[in-house]
Amino acid sequence: MSEAPPSPPVTRASARLDALRAILRRYARENPVALIASVLIVASAAATGTLWGEDASAWGAGPLATVASGRWWTLLTALAIPDSTVDAVSSLLLALTVLAYAERLLGSRRTGVLLVVLGVAGLAVGIGLHAAAWTLTDLRPVVAAEVPVLDPTTPIAGVVMAASALAPTLWRRRLRLVGFALLALFALYAGDADSWYRLTAAVIGLGVGSVLARGRERRSWHRSSTRETRTLLALLVAVVGSGPIVALVSGGGRGPLSLVVDAYTQYDDELLSRCGSVAQSVCDEQVALLMTRGAGPALLAITPLVLLLVAAWGLRQGRRSAWIVALFVLTASAVLPVVSLLDGRLRIDPWVDGSGAEYVLWAVASILIPLALAAALVVARARFTLRATRTAARTVAAVIGLAFLACAATLFIVEAVGRRSFDRELTVLDLIGLTLRRFFPPAFTNPGGGTAFPHHGPALFAYQWIGVLFWAIVVAAILWLYRRVRRPDAGGEAHYRDLLRRGSDTLGFLGTWEGNRHWYSDDGECAVAYRLAGDVALAVADPLAPVGRRPEALSGFSDYCVEHGWTPAFYSVHSETLDDLVELGWRHVPVGVETVMDLPGLSFAGKTWQKVRQPLTRAEREGYTAVWSRWHELSVAQASQVVAIDEEWVADRALPEMGFTLGSLDELRDRDVRLLLAVGPDERIEAVTSWMPSWTDGEITGWTLDFMRRRTDGPNGMMEFLIAKAALELQAEGAVVLSLSGAPLADDPDEPVDGDPAPLRSLLRWLAEVLEPAYGFASLFRFKGKFRPRYRPLALAYRDPLQLPAIGAAVGRAYLPDASRREMVALARTAWEGRR
Repeated sequence: MSEAPPSPPVTRASARLDALRAILRRYARENPVALIASVLIVASAAATGTLWGEDASAWGAGPLATVASGRWWTLLTALAIPDSTVDAVSSLLLALTVLAYAERLLGSRRTGVLLVVLGVAGLAVGIGLHAAAWTLTDLRPVVAAEVPVLDPTTPIAGVVMAASALAPTLWRRRLRLVGFALLALFALYAGDADSWYRLTAAVIGLGVGSVLARGRERRSWHRSSTRETRTLLALLVAVVGSGPIVALVSGGGRGPLSLVVDAYTQYDDELLSRCGSVAQSVCDEQVALLMTRGAGPALLAITPLVLLLVAAWGLRQGRRSAWIVALFVLTASAVLPVVSLLDGRLRIDPWVDGSGAEYVLWAVASILIPLALAAALVVARARFTLRATRTAARTVAAVIGLAFLACAATLFIVEAVGRRSFDRELTVLDLIGLTLRRFFPPAFTNPGGGTAFPHHGPALFAYQWIGVLFWAIVVAAILWLYRRVRRPDAGGEAHYRDLLRRGSDTLGFLGTWEGNRHWYSDDGECAVAYRLAGDVALAVADPLAPVGRRPEALSGFSDYCVEHGWTPAFYSVHSETLDDLVELGWRHVPVGVETVMDLPGLSFAGKTWQKVRQPLTRAEREGYTAVWSRWHELSVAQASQVVAIDEEWVADRALPEMGFTLGSLDELRDRDVRLLLAVGPDERIEAVTSWMPSWTDGEITGWTLDFMRRRTDGPNGMMEFLIAKAALELQAEGAVVLSLSGAPLADDPDEPVDGDPAPLRSLLRWLAEVLEPAYGFASLFRFKGKFRPRYRPLALAYRDPLQLPAIGAAVGRAYLPDASRREMVALARTAWEGRR
C-alpha cells in the first residue's frame, strides 16, 4: 500500500494571505452596515457615471431640485450617490473608517437606522434653512440654491456625531472637536451647500446622541485643562490658517468668511479688469504683472497661512515660540488688510443692493477673527510655557537675520544688474522699495500704478522666488527651534534616595539610574522617576508616595508633563498603581511579568525544587563559592574579570546592549548595589549577579536581581547556583522578598492581564517572538520559572491610544539610546533569521 503524498508546506505568503482573509472576515462580521454603505456608494457612483466624471445632478437634492420641482425622492438618492470621483473616494474611506467605528459604538441595527434618519433629516432641515437664506437678498452672494447636492458624507457626519456620545471621554472630545472644526471650516469658507447640509446633519446627530446616552454614567468632558486649552487654540489657529486655503481651492469660496480670500487673490486681476478704461501705460504695467505671476508669487501670497499652520503645530505642544509666531501673524493679518483697503491696494466688490454687508463680513473674516484669536492667545499665554534654550533662540534669530540680509542683497544686486528687463529706468530708491516688498504677500504691498516690474531673465526669477526662499528658511528655523527646549531641573537624586529608604517597591531602585529625572510633589513627599525620550516622559516603575497619596502623585506627575508639553506614560507599573490609573481614566497594556520569591519559610527541599537543588549541590561539591561584594570593594583583578565577562557577553551577540530597565556595568558601581560572584577553586569568577535593595520603614526587606552575566566557556548551572545562594543567605539576613526582576514582553502564565485591546496584545506577542532570537526574553522568563516564583504583571499605562506609536518609539529610544546603525541592522538580521 503506497503512502499518501505529503501535504505541501505552508509558505509565508499563504500564511499572510490567510491572516488577511481572517481580518477581512472579522471586519465584515463586525461592520456590516459600513461595508454595505461602501458597496452602495461605489455601485451608485458607477451606475450614474459620477465615478468617472459624468453629471448626475438630476439625482441631487436642494431647494429647487427637491421642493420647487417636487422630487422628494432626491432626499434619499442624494445620500447614496457621490457627485464626483473625489467625493466617491472620500466617502468610501469615511464609510470604512469613521462609520465603522461609529457602528461598533452604536451597534449595526441602530447605525443602519440612523444613517437614513439623520441623512434625511440633515438634508430636509438644511434645504429649509437654505431656502430661507435665499429669500434674503443680502445673503444671495454666499448661497447657491441652484446647485443640487449629492453627498454620502452627510449621513455619515450625522451618525458619527451621534455615536460620539457613546465613545470614551477622549474619543468623544476628539470626534466632536475635530469633526465640528472641519465641518465649520468648509461651511464658513467654502460655503457650498454640501458643507452646510453636513453641518446640519452633524448638529442633529449630536442631539440624537445625547438622547441615546441619557442615563449612562459619564466622565467629565475635561481631562486636562491645560491640554484642552492648548489643543483647542491650536485647532482654531489651524482653522484660521486653513480656511482661506479651502476657499481658494474651492474656486474662491462662497461662505460668509470667504471674503478673506480677497487679500490673497487680488494681486493683478482687479487692475487688469480696468485695462479697457485706463491709460495705455497702466495696461502695459498690468501685462508686466501677468508676467510676474507663477508658483513663486502664489506661495508668497499664502505665507501667512503656512506660518499659522506651523504655529498651530507648536501650540499643541505648548511651545512659547509658536505662541509668539501665531500672535505676530494674526496681528499682522488683521492690520495689513486694513492698511491695504484704506490706501486703495485692496478693494471689496459691492453686492447687488449695495447695503455694505460685504464689508461687515470681510471685516469679520479679515480683522475680527484674527484679533479675537490673538486676544485669546494673550489670555492663555501661561499655558505655553515650553521655551527654547537661549542658545537656540539666538541661533534662530541670527539665521533669520542673515537670511534676510543675504536674500535682500541678492535680489537688489540681480535687479540692479538686470535693469534692462524693466520697462523703465529705476532709481536706487525704486530698487530698495521693490526689494523690500518681495518679502510680504503681494496683495498688501502692490500699489496701484506706477511700480516697475521685471519682464524676463534672472531679475524676473529672483523677483518671483527670493521671498519664498526667505520664508522657507524661516519656517525651517521655527521647526528646528521647536525641538530645542529648556529641560527644567525637576530635582536631584539625593531626595529620591531618601524617599526610597522610607519605603519602596521591588523596582523602585530603577529610578536612581543615570538618565532618569525626578518629579516631586510640592511638599516633597511624593516622587516619580521618569526617562525623557523626545516628548514622551516614561515614568519608571511605581511612584514613591505615602499611604493613600499614590493617586495624587500620579495626577501631579501627569499634570506636570502636560505643562511641559510631554506625553506621560507609566512603564512597568504593578497592579496596585495600575488600579489607580484606571480609576483616573488611563488605559494599559501588559509589557512583562515580574517574578518574585517569598523568602519566609523557603527551602529547596522536595522534588519540585530538583532543578534548582541539583546545580546548587553540584557547584558546592566542585568547590565553587558565592561571594558577596560591592563594586568599590572588588580588587583590580576581580573588577577586570567582571568587565571581561560583560564584554564577552556583549561581543558574543554583536547587538546593542539594552538599558532603561536593564542594568549594565554602570549600575553596578552604585554603593547601594550588592554583587554576588560565583568564584571557582582557581579564584576565577565564572558568573556575576547584582542585587538592588528595597526598603520598608527604613529597613531593607527585599532585593531585586538586575545584572546577570556568566562566562560562555564556564560550567553550566552557575546562575541557578547564585540565585539559590542569594535566596538562602538573604533569607538568613531577614529579607522577606527576592525579586528576579521583570521579564519583558512575557505573559503571566497563571492570570492573564485584562484591559488591553486584543490587537495590541497580539502585536506584543509577535514582537516578543521577533526579539527572542536577539535577546532571549522568553528563555529568560522560562529560566526564572524554575524558582517557582509569584508572578506580578507589569503594565504600560497610557491615556490616548493614538499616542502609542510615539510611546513605543520612546521606549525603543530609552532601551537603545546609543545603538549605531550597524547594531540596529544586526538586530534586525538576527530577529529575521530567528523568525525563519
